[in-house]
Amino acid sequence: MGKTKVTVFVSYARANKDLAPRFLKHFKQQTDAAKAYRYVFWQDGDLLIGENWHEEIQKALESCNLGLLLISPAFLGSQYIAKKELPRFVGHRATPVIPVMLQPIDPELHDLKGLQHTQIFRLDRKSFQSPKAFADCVGTRRDEFALELFRRVEARLGKLFGR
Repeated sequence: MGKTKVTVFVSYARANKDLAPRFLKHFKQQTDAAKAYRYVFWQDGDLLIGENWHEEIQKALESCNLGLLLISPAFLGSQYIAKKELPRFVGHRATPVIPVMLQPIDPELHDLKGLQHTQIFRLDRKSFQSPKAFADCVGTRRDEFALELFRRVEARLGKLFGR
């Protein structure tokens, strides 16, 4: 049986344009070696000069199997994300979503824009006082973060695709 193609829409705030690619580098190292799935990531950095960026983002949202939401205070504060991207991933008949805490937020104090009932991935270990966002991890902890997320995504895809 061949690999199932999974098109992943990556959503992150422009303010995180340095941190998001560092996260994606670690995560793609895991997904590139996946047995069951062929991950195809789409992000706004894929836009070509002269393209209508809003139109292309909307096309990518319509064709994705999964949303990878890189949560940060800037993500939650983005009007474009809240109005143009998140509606695809929250509510009735939403596209499946994988929210990842890129930077720390406080779920009690921040407006989660409809994600308050969705499990947001953070790295959790017995030795931690509290679960960690990707930005809280350094060195090999970032690889550990990516590997644990990969395991959870694979489990979720197995449930979604019946594998």
